[in-house]
Amino acid sequence: MPNLEQYRSMEFSASIAEGVYLNHAASSPSPSRVQQAVCHAVTLMGRDPETFFLESMLPAWQGSHKGLAALMGVDQEHLAITRNTGHALSIVADGLSLDSGDNVIVAGCEYPAVTYPWLAQASRGIETRILNAGPGGEVTAEAFEPLIDGKTRAIAMSWVQFGTGYRADLKAISDLAHSRNVLLIVDVIQGLGALQLDPDLNLDVIATGAHKWLMAPHGTGGLYISPECIDRFRLVNMGALSVVDPFSFDPLGFDPKPTARRYEEGSPNGIGLAGMRAALDLIEEAGIANIEEQVLDLAGYATEKLLEIGCAVDSPKERKHQSGLVLFRHASDTNEAVLERLRAAKVKASIRGGRVRLAPHFYNTREDIDVALAAIG
Repeated sequence: MPNLEQYRSMEFSASIAEGVYLNHAASSPSPSRVQQAVCHAVTLMGRDPETFFLESMLPAWQGSHKGLAALMGVDQEHLAITRNTGHALSIVADGLSLDSGDNVIVAGCEYPAVTYPWLAQASRGIETRILNAGPGGEVTAEAFEPLIDGKTRAIAMSWVQFGTGYRADLKAISDLAHSRNVLLIVDVIQGLGALQLDPDLNLDVIATGAHKWLMAPHGTGGLYISPECIDRFRLVNMGALSVVDPFSFDPLGFDPKPTARRYEEGSPNGIGLAGMRAALDLIEEAGIANIEEQVLDLAGYATEKLLEIGCAVDSPKERKHQSGLVLFRHASDTNEAVLERLRAAKVKASIRGGRVRLAPHFYNTREDIDVALAAIG
């Protein structure tokens, strides 16, 4: 097992010099190797764009497909690189073949990137049904089941809820969805890179951005569409690279790729991909199982200590539903007052869902949590 402590000084010294960073659910600091990869890519681009394409962008594009697919537990040939989660889910919502009167189910506690693309389908006559999640953001198969009828075509949801940190039982929801011939579309941005995603879940669609727990630059992400359901998606977001032979440059040779790769419509964020590949290499090197163990240990420690000082912790206490997100309310002070004290102590956190949110990553330590606790008071 790699010594995760070594990465603290090797990869995150710049961030550590600024204080304690516990806001990875919003955006991660760039590890040193990501910074170096991006700088190298920019240098190559400034020197010779052709060299940049051949020696930096193309290998980074290929490496990002491979690394992201490995974390998702899917075949990389069915994964497209996207700009972010919203980009991926907009492709899905716009592309899914639907008839007027069909419906899709989402939870009312979701991040807007999950809900907005479906609400926008009202112009197609599509109903977006809203699941009322539990008080801790619990999104369960039992809650979804009564909302499904003969016109339900998809369930769209997050693996981990941004406002509570609740990690859903995707196996139970996947089994329910498939028993009713309903697609399961999952945003994994708040878990991928911190938690292990079971490759046997049989998810139909997986979407993510890479700037949070994956520690990659903004403007990078991915979209997986299962080969079993790709034919249910229309040709949207088409561009020059959507076809089987893009370098024929034939304006009438429209022969779309048969996989999700057809949604890679044009030149990607090559500089961002250089950083994304480096970040994915770091996760592979450290080991996602090791990362998960450390993240959950820190989240559990933070939860225990927050309860001890009288805070109300609204994140799950049961390990199978825990994630790297810990959300709480102070016994007497406002969220804004708590956040101000954290900032004064050089601790980065955020407010989401009416709560203060801490989100430690694998290079953080219990001592980092202690610094935050002292400021919270």
